[in-house]
Amino acid sequence: MSKVELPLERLNEALDGGVEDGSNVLILADLAVDKSKFASALVNYRLDEDDNLVYFVNNRMPQYIHERIKDDDVEGETAIIDGFSSTLDKESDERFKIEKDLKADRSEYLQESKETTIQALKDLEDWGTTYVMDSLDTFAGQWDEVEDFVDEVGPVAEDTLSVNYYFLPNLGFEEEGEDSDIDRLKEIFDYVIHLKGLERSGLVLKYIDIRKPDIETKVPFDITPEGLVMYVPKILVTGPYDAGKSTTVQSMSEEAVSVDRLGTTVSLDHGQVERNGLKAELFGTPGQKRFDWALDFLGRSIFGCFIVVDSRDPNYDRVRKLKKDLEAEDLPFIILANFQNKEDAMAPEEIEEELGITTVGIDAKHDEGLDESLQTLMKEILSRHSWYYA
Repeated sequence: MSKVELPLERLNEALDGGVEDGSNVLILADLAVDKSKFASALVNYRLDEDDNLVYFVNNRMPQYIHERIKDDDVEGETAIIDGFSSTLDKESDERFKIEKDLKADRSEYLQESKETTIQALKDLEDWGTTYVMDSLDTFAGQWDEVEDFVDEVGPVAEDTLSVNYYFLPNLGFEEEGEDSDIDRLKEIFDYVIHLKGLERSGLVLKYIDIRKPDIETKVPFDITPEGLVMYVPKILVTGPYDAGKSTTVQSMSEEAVSVDRLGTTVSLDHGQVERNGLKAELFGTPGQKRFDWALDFLGRSIFGCFIVVDSRDPNYDRVRKLKKDLEAEDLPFIILANFQNKEDAMAPEEIEEELGITTVGIDAKHDEGLDESLQTLMKEILSRHSWYYA
C-alpha cells in the first residue's frame, strides 16, 4: 500500500512516510490539546494535497466545520455528515445527515451513522479521501461499538483508498493492566497517535506520542493559522561578547525586541521565529560570563541553546565554560560560527574539531546558514527526551 503524509515532516519520518492508504487512525487527545483545531489543520493539509473529504461532525453544528476548513479552490470534493442536528431536533441542510436521535436510540443512531459514512465514501466521484469522525467521546468506553463501526467502515476505506481518522478525548483511560483501555484501542485501530499536553513552568507543552506502532520519537507541536508546526517554546542564544547574538535573534525572527530584566540594565533579546514548519521563541543573553540569571528568568522550559561565536576569534575558553554549564543543565546545544563572510574566518569544521561541539557556519547579518542552524538544533533536541516527562 502507498503512504499518505501527515502535516508534520518529523511525524512522517517516524512513520516511514506517513500512514497507509485504507488505514484507521485513532487520534487520542489530552484535554489540554484542542483536538478540533488539530483536526482542522489535518483536514486543510490533506485538502491542499487534493484529497476528497468526508467529515462526520457529531458534537457541534456543521457550520463550525465549514468555517474552519478551506475547501474553496481545491480539487477534491467535500461532504459533511451532520450527526448533531438531530440531537437538537433541528433540520439539516447537509447532503448527508443522521436522522436518528442519539439520545432516543443509541443503537439505531450508530447503525445509521455507519450506513451514511459508507454511502458518503462511495458517492464521492474520485477515490482518495480523508474521512474524519470529529469525536468518539459519545462512545467512550463502549469499545465493542467502536470496533463494530471501524470493522464495517474499514473495508470501504481500503476500496476507496481512504484514510479514516477518529478523534477521541483522553478521559483518563487506563494505561496498564489486563484489558486496559489503551491496549483495547490498539487492537481496534491500525495507528494510535496520542496528542499529549504537559504543563511545565506555566506553559502547556504539546507533543505527539506514537502509541501504535510503538515508536520512541516524540514530536513537539503547535497549531497556528497556517497549520501544524513543530514548536519549541524557548531557545537560548548565548555566547562570548560581541559575537553577534542580537543580530542572530533579529535575523532569525519576524520581530525582535529587547526585554528588561526586572528593571535593571541587563536585558534579553526576544524574537519569534517561524520557518520551514518550525516555530520557536528565541531569547538572546548579553555576553556576560555567567547566564545563571537567564536560566532563572526564563524558567526550566528551555529546550536548547545556540552558542554564537565570532569565527575570527572563537574565544575557546569562554565557550568551554558555557559548554560545561549547559551540560550541567542537560540542555542540547550547538555552535553557530558567525562572520563566515569574512576572509579571516575559521571554517566551522575547524571550530567543531577543537571543541567537540556540532558547529554550523553562519553569516547572521545576511541570514545565511540560519535555516540549517534551526534544523540542526531541532535534531539535537528531538534526539533526546529530557525535554518532556513521560
